[in-house]
Amino acid sequence: MSDEKKDEKKEPRGCLSVAVVTLTALWVILVLVCYKKVEWSELIPESPSALIEEIRDHYAKDDKPKETKPKATKPKSTKPKSENTEPDKLQQIVEKLEDFLKDQEDQQAATEPTTKKPKVTEPTTEKPKVTEPTTEKPKQTEPTESTAGRQEQDYLVVIDAGHQAKGNNEKEPLGPGSETMKSKTTSGTQGVETGIPEYDLNLQVAKKLQAVLEKRGYQVKMIRTKNDVDISNAQRAEVANELEADAFIRIHANGDEKSTTSGIMTVCQTKENPFNADLYDQCHRLAQCVLDETAEATGGKKMFVWETDTLSGINWSKVPVTIVEMGYMTNPEEDKLMSTDDYQQKLAEGIANGLDKYFEIT
Repeated sequence: MSDEKKDEKKEPRGCLSVAVVTLTALWVILVLVCYKKVEWSELIPESPSALIEEIRDHYAKDDKPKETKPKATKPKSTKPKSENTEPDKLQQIVEKLEDFLKDQEDQQAATEPTTKKPKVTEPTTEKPKVTEPTTEKPKQTEPTESTAGRQEQDYLVVIDAGHQAKGNNEKEPLGPGSETMKSKTTSGTQGVETGIPEYDLNLQVAKKLQAVLEKRGYQVKMIRTKNDVDISNAQRAEVANELEADAFIRIHANGDEKSTTSGIMTVCQTKENPFNADLYDQCHRLAQCVLDETAEATGGKKMFVWETDTLSGINWSKVPVTIVEMGYMTNPEEDKLMSTDDYQQKLAEGIANGLDKYFEIT
């Protein structure tokens, strides 16, 4: 066999050997990768496509005809050269491998998350505002003076139904430490038309006022609940002082020499009162509120707030105090009006409204 023919025989054999070895290695790698026994990175330094390129390069090199020196002595064989089908088969295998790898990449891209990390909004270190449930009891709204129609039980009102069935002419100081003396108490005036004594009328209205105030949520203390008592004016004030009343309301009816005099009036001390001038502002405000609201509720004539330092029941008081003169029992029409339950109820509602107003602005 000539050297030229030997070369022709050796070239396809060498190419085929390389192809077989390469394909065997690739199939081993594919089997391992497909069954996830190994990773590409563990076997191949680069991507599968790089390996294919290497195979292509190798095939291209082997496919090129080798240069041989011309030999003049022997002519080329006329025997037709048999076609070498191995390189074509290798090309088909490489293409199938490429398709297989592409399918594997597509499946992996569809089933596995992308290697590119998505942009994630990092949680801020500042904690969001959240209303946490508290074990503490909710803060209760403290009673304020702006709450009309008392719903809290904090305000204590002491009611004094003025006078009593039998007066007491014994003397007591006009005020604490005063040298001026006055009778402890009297029985009051009497209705010119009805004949009702003032002490009885005062108690009837006082009891109605008690009911109204308690319904509105006030605490109420009555100085007396009957006519047959013996309590001086100073003692009545001292009861309110000991209880530390928020308001001391003294219920009275008025009298005058003229039968035509009528109207509602309230009383408090003056700014110069030697016993409790420091309470003047509170007492005057209380007197004004009660006067305004009582006149409005009854439709009666509103007179004024009388300021005087001659009444021991006011001078002895250390809490806000006012006297309510509901009307004139010396006036026939007003006397009859005050004797009716309907008007007495209006008087009680009006005085209570005055207390509401007083606490609203205090």
